[in-house]
Amino acid sequence: MYSGKFWTDYSIENYIFEPELFIMSFELSELAKVTADYINTTDRHIFLTGKAGTGKTTFLKYIVANSHKKIVVAAPTGIAAINAEGVTLHSLLQLPFGAFIPERIQPPNVNAQITTLFNLFSNLRFNASKRNLINEVELLIIDEVSMLRADLLDCIDHMLRFLRKRKNEPFGGLQMLFIGDLMQLPPVVKDNEWHVLSNYYGSSYFFEAHALKDNPPLNVELDKVYRQSDQRFIDILNRFRENQQTAEDIAALNQHYKEDYHSLSSQGYIHLTTHNRKADEINTTRLAELNAKPQTYRAKIQGEYPENLFATSNSMELKQGAQVMFIKNDQSGEGQFFNGKIGHITKLEPNDIRVTFENDVEVQVPFYTWENKRYTLNMETNEIDEKVIGSFEQYPLKLAWAVTVHKSQGLTFEKAILDLTDAFAQGQVYVALSRLTSLDGLVLSSKIPASNFDLSESMKDFAKSKASVGQLSDNLSSDRKNYLSKLVANTFNFAGVIFELQAHERSFDKQENRSTKQQHHLWTKALIEEVLTIKSVGASFAKQAQRIIATEEDYLKQLAERVSKATAYFTPILKKASKDLKNHDDNLKEKTKLKTYRKEIKTIEQAFFNKALALQKIDLLIKSMADDKILTKEDLEDSDLHKTRKIELKAKKKDKTPTAEVSFSLHKEGKTIEEIAQERSLVPSTIESHLCTYVESGEIDPFDIIDKEKLNNILTLITPETAGSGEIKAQLGDEYSWGEVKMALAYRKTQHQD
Repeated sequence: MYSGKFWTDYSIENYIFEPELFIMSFELSELAKVTADYINTTDRHIFLTGKAGTGKTTFLKYIVANSHKKIVVAAPTGIAAINAEGVTLHSLLQLPFGAFIPERIQPPNVNAQITTLFNLFSNLRFNASKRNLINEVELLIIDEVSMLRADLLDCIDHMLRFLRKRKNEPFGGLQMLFIGDLMQLPPVVKDNEWHVLSNYYGSSYFFEAHALKDNPPLNVELDKVYRQSDQRFIDILNRFRENQQTAEDIAALNQHYKEDYHSLSSQGYIHLTTHNRKADEINTTRLAELNAKPQTYRAKIQGEYPENLFATSNSMELKQGAQVMFIKNDQSGEGQFFNGKIGHITKLEPNDIRVTFENDVEVQVPFYTWENKRYTLNMETNEIDEKVIGSFEQYPLKLAWAVTVHKSQGLTFEKAILDLTDAFAQGQVYVALSRLTSLDGLVLSSKIPASNFDLSESMKDFAKSKASVGQLSDNLSSDRKNYLSKLVANTFNFAGVIFELQAHERSFDKQENRSTKQQHHLWTKALIEEVLTIKSVGASFAKQAQRIIATEEDYLKQLAERVSKATAYFTPILKKASKDLKNHDDNLKEKTKLKTYRKEIKTIEQAFFNKALALQKIDLLIKSMADDKILTKEDLEDSDLHKTRKIELKAKKKDKTPTAEVSFSLHKEGKTIEEIAQERSLVPSTIESHLCTYVESGEIDPFDIIDKEKLNNILTLITPETAGSGEIKAQLGDEYSWGEVKMALAYRKTQHQD
């Protein structure tokens, strides 16, 4: 089913700095393969867990890249969302802050912010586009679910039921994929909040949510560790993870205790502490001790990028000799550094930072751009798109004499000094130890005590519920049948589109001489007559298909054949209705007083088109399943309906004046970039990009826009060896904008052509 390999025996560094290599070209393990099958061909909730370094994030990326479902990725915190390339749960669903009680009662009068079902929906401000998006999502992935509290998951459940108008279905009928390691750091609950919540939940972990009681997720644990290769170390980590460490384990680790650990800080070791205060104190002290001139580097922030998403400091103070770590992987493909790689600054200029590693390899640190994204529903194609609404540009570095255990999650260190004397939560010791690639790089600043943290009984029970490959395979067939039965029933239910059309027809309630819209009543009635029969025929077919699923042994091939014939019957009817509605709307372009009516027509046309898309998708899906293949988004986008729609949209856009042309016209009127940006409600950098096109064509003289000295300074840095605008910008600094650099490059092209 899955071509190529997914997991491989690459070195740890290859795994770390190029995880995307594993997404498309490698073979899935048996467990990962069955899990992917479950996600793609059932609607069962999944909890994907695994020890540190087992590839949970890589699996997430694989599903996003290979599933046919409409997916949204979210996480409990801003940084977790940025790392998962998703959004925060709070921004997606407008979740309230504080605690949530899943009962319709007045919020208790306590010293804590409490929301209940009584007031959950009172201040919601969801616009139509956001509601449409939520309704179209098929799979919600929550990464770092170990940080998600049970009460907030219940809040998500009720919010989705409300927004999707499916109040009797958990999560509004949405499939959930939870990813995380519950044996690492637990969710944070304030004492005054837990005083209230403890009346409703056995613990704060997400699996205690009421929404999961009757429909618990399949518990799947990835078990191959890629971060460590020393089996003895792996075994010790596994026992710490499950709070089953032995006296022998503790004794083996305590052999790495060094009383004089302070002297090792200059040898590339990083301190892992349990509290922010300790880490900040170490970093501040060590930076102050360096006898070198400090240099401050300010981030470039564009659009919407709130402070809680900052991956590093927006005002970073560094000195030559400072110990730093990279917080991103090398995107050049050369693998010079990875997330957590430690080195020392050996060159520090306003536009040039060099870091040297222990092996004396020096690298120039590139600028990195983090993007804040928002999911939107493309109403024309019914696809979920990602829109970048803000960015954060900064050097991907942090001071690295010390970091907290909490902030070290996801990082990998070759050498670390662990200070665990004040470990306060189950999982802190495990997380700290599991950051290391081997025991060789471990130093303890204090010995690990023999005492341990008790796991709750519910945690123990949940951990025991993990499913084996065999169990998953045995249940997959019946769960797949249930999913297909529901999918067939929903897809061939045409009551919704017919109802929408009939409701529209009932809105013709005025006299013809008093309403321009009323003139089109007979046209609408004729359209209803044409499509009305599909309602009863669709219901009849759905029953036949469900009977095949329930009774036939080789049901997939029979179902594929029947669905293909049904799709061939219904699709022309839906396409004709869609085309008639579009043509009707086109004929009304020059008419007045029909704005609302045309909007209604477009909504109905979209409903018919979406239904045709759904038919096409179920046809392709069942054929793929029958042929033991996977259906991807690319397969759907290659289908006839998608291609036709996109050709129509492209033609539609051609009829409009290009946005760059509008900016050019305003420039010719003598307006500055700032004035054009203000008039068009765009950022200046966008206007600069527009005008670059006309600089390259020779229609704009760049000296009319950029100061002559500035332009010449940029031009001197453009050589055949220059990699691109990023390298040039890094040398120039903040006094020069990206647009100015791009404009200089465009101008240089005209000179080269001459």
